[in-house]
Amino acid sequence: MQFLFTNHFKKQIKRLQKKFPKLKKDLIEELKSFELKQGIYIGKSIYKIRIKSSDQNRGKSGGLRSYAYFYIKKDLLVPLCIYSKNEVSSISQNELEYHFKNVLFEISKLFT
Repeated sequence: MQFLFTNHFKKQIKRLQKKFPKLKKDLIEELKSFELKQGIYIGKSIYKIRIKSSDQNRGKSGGLRSYAYFYIKKDLLVPLCIYSKNEVSSISQNELEYHFKNVLFEISKLFT
């Protein structure tokens, strides 16, 4: 499985990286070891992923959350959004739809 980081997702990473300098490393490690059965299935091939932050000593439960879309045709995992559990307890369905639409738009430009 490969990953694709869209510009929409990169903007979120950039904002969070100020508070979590090791974020990219933590995210890549988690995505490399990710298996579909590990994630929490949300629907529409979207999974919720817990990410342990090396910048905090709280484990996965107090770390970061990311939602990722599994693009089956290309065997591609595409992160939709990422947030700190300290800042936001969860995101709404509307927010998730917003991120999903933005990422799908970018993907469609790449694969058409």
